[in-house]
Amino acid sequence: MIESLALDAWIDFDRVHPAPTFFARPAWALALAQAYSHMRPALLRIRTPRARLLMPSMQMRGGPLHWREYSAFPLGGYTCFMHEDGSLADALDIDDALTELGRFCDVASVVPWPLAGSVSYGTEHETGVVDLSNGIDAALAGVEGIFRRMAGQAERRGVTCAPSGDAGAVDAYYELLEASAKRWGLERPGIPKALISALVEHGKDDVEIWFAHAEGRAIAGGVVFYGSKEFFFWSAAMLAEYGRLRPSNALNFALMRAASHRGMLWYNLGSSEGLPGVARFKKEMGAQSLIYREVQLTGARFQVYRKIRRALRVPAAV
Repeated sequence: MIESLALDAWIDFDRVHPAPTFFARPAWALALAQAYSHMRPALLRIRTPRARLLMPSMQMRGGPLHWREYSAFPLGGYTCFMHEDGSLADALDIDDALTELGRFCDVASVVPWPLAGSVSYGTEHETGVVDLSNGIDAALAGVEGIFRRMAGQAERRGVTCAPSGDAGAVDAYYELLEASAKRWGLERPGIPKALISALVEHGKDDVEIWFAHAEGRAIAGGVVFYGSKEFFFWSAAMLAEYGRLRPSNALNFALMRAASHRGMLWYNLGSSEGLPGVARFKKEMGAQSLIYREVQLTGARFQVYRKIRRALRVPAAV
């Protein structure tokens, strides 16, 4: 049996048992709903033969046929399967919950948090994670020499890094993001400004916009999230003409210290699939590669619908 709980119930639960990753917290869901009209927050209670679990997600509009469709979570986010006492579900519990979800919904995409119980099937993705559980000194000891030298070079050249609480921080960061998008050959950034604004509004102290400054201006920056255990570097941008100052190295050093100071156990740098340069950068800063999976579920009704649509596309035999 599966039921969708009221948003107030999710907020109350999160106040007592905050999810380890920001993506599984109400602020992320509220920001998505504010920026995208076809999504709404949905905390699902899933009863299995072994347990009762909670799964944060978004209910999607479901198209013209109004399919019962869920995403946990879109835009590269994760969900957490939790017991009602806030403890994390194990792999068997997650498998049971996904089986129930497959019967309940028409379509669902589920990405369990990589640092909790995983599943053995689904599309593989890869992230890079720095272990902060033994403190900042141990984490910095794992940074490769080339990364450390470039961070020191940035500091000597006057690069300074700090979060911004200014009213214009979203606009300033989005200008950097637009410049980066043009460098990548894109007409506009993949992240709308409305979403960043909504994240700052709903995330409060758990969402920060950081900038690296040099020569009197912001030359690089990033949007970061705090869960109860995971620090996530969600979006990054840099002015290419200032790459020689190595602002990304300096920024990541500053972020590692900030995450450790906040008591985070992990610094998650996100996926770098198809970006070998980014993957190499993460390795140099001591990040360990971690495989996680995205599970696609289709219910019986949707499977029948898909078969009919496929059959209608096949030309009749002569």
